[in-house]
Amino acid sequence: MIDFKKLAQDYKEEALKTLSDLISYKSVLDEYRPNSDAPFGQGCKEALDYILNKGRKLGFVAKNVSNYAGHIEYGQGTEILGILAHLDVVPVNPSEWDTDPFKLTIKDGYMYARGTADDKGGLVASLYALKLLKDNHITLNKKVRLIMGCDEESGSRCLTHYFTKEEMPSLGFSPDAEFPVIYGEKAHVCYYLYLKDEENIIKSFDAGDRLNIVPAIAKMELNIDLKREYLAWLAKNNIKGKIDGDTYIAYGISSHAMCPQNGKNAATILLDFLFEYTNSKIANFTSNYLSYDPFGKKLNINVTDSDMGELTINPGTFKFKDHILEIGIDLRVPKNNYTKVINEALTKALNKYNFNYKKIDETPIHYVDKNSFLVKKLQESYQSITGDNINKPFTIGGGTYAKFIKNCVAFGPQRPNSPDCCHIANEYKKIDEFIEEIAIYAKAIYELGK
Repeated sequence: MIDFKKLAQDYKEEALKTLSDLISYKSVLDEYRPNSDAPFGQGCKEALDYILNKGRKLGFVAKNVSNYAGHIEYGQGTEILGILAHLDVVPVNPSEWDTDPFKLTIKDGYMYARGTADDKGGLVASLYALKLLKDNHITLNKKVRLIMGCDEESGSRCLTHYFTKEEMPSLGFSPDAEFPVIYGEKAHVCYYLYLKDEENIIKSFDAGDRLNIVPAIAKMELNIDLKREYLAWLAKNNIKGKIDGDTYIAYGISSHAMCPQNGKNAATILLDFLFEYTNSKIANFTSNYLSYDPFGKKLNINVTDSDMGELTINPGTFKFKDHILEIGIDLRVPKNNYTKVINEALTKALNKYNFNYKKIDETPIHYVDKNSFLVKKLQESYQSITGDNINKPFTIGGGTYAKFIKNCVAFGPQRPNSPDCCHIANEYKKIDEFIEEIAIYAKAIYELGK
């Protein structure tokens, strides 16, 4: 009987050092340059170079695929078990952090930095799971590839390219979500809405960097003076915000787009203020159809599925140019072929204001039978290490790399019923849980690779 939990403790210091080094690379998408040697920016390239070199130093075969992605390989066999993790992270606003987001800070048994939870922590835990198996001469009948991409947070163009060059695994898991096992992911569809400021009220408006994040700060300038009214409105409604020169600022709460109900959208706070104090058609539209409505009830698209859960909608980016406010919205949809209903609802709502929209992305539902060999073995592996026999496999609204492989699911590392700290300031992970993840992933690889 292999004691994976005990063996994992031997890698604590080394794994923490590797994670610390990896986090120091600012692997945030800069600008997509498909024909360059750093297609997703220098930080992503450097992070990929570092982890592949680390894999080689640990005795594994490592391969860089066009600086889009790469893999670290262990074992023999014609069949491939894929472990799909990502090196890129979402942007940070340093002013919102208590520590340097790109320096691993350890305090009271926790480590804080961008990527600790999403997804550099899961990636490094998977790497040392392979190291544990290798060091203990545990042989497998499958080849294992830790496949690492650089663009998961912005469309996964990395793995789309990677799988044009490399063989598709027959099964796998992605350490980029929650335990115990996620066997289904909602469909994902995104739009840009184009709202014209016919009343010439807005001078500038800016909020959000990514569609998949609830914006925590929003800024606008106006062509009319409502500063006194704004400060009074903030106080009356107990909302955080301020005036800085001519800029109206609102503060919300960031959250992942798969659970926008856990956040507070700073942009719609500003637009709600405009709705109350002006005749802005833009603000009228957002108040009637987007504000404080994470499940799409105002658009009448609030569909729910017994297995996949409810639809969610997140207005994630707000950019103002040439009298047009472009709003990027991110929807997680529990049914396939539901886009027609969403399109009709948007068309009906926007036509009332003579506004427009376009669809920019769509991904179907990803689903693996919860009674499959893969799901059962992963569940058993998680249970054997943690002793948690209560929590069961489930589905989510988030999208992971698992969708690239037909027989692949998301597997950890967030613990059941713990706060979701991905995509927010002061992202963190418990050190003890990080080390335990090495054991969980080693056990899982062993069971799937036998």
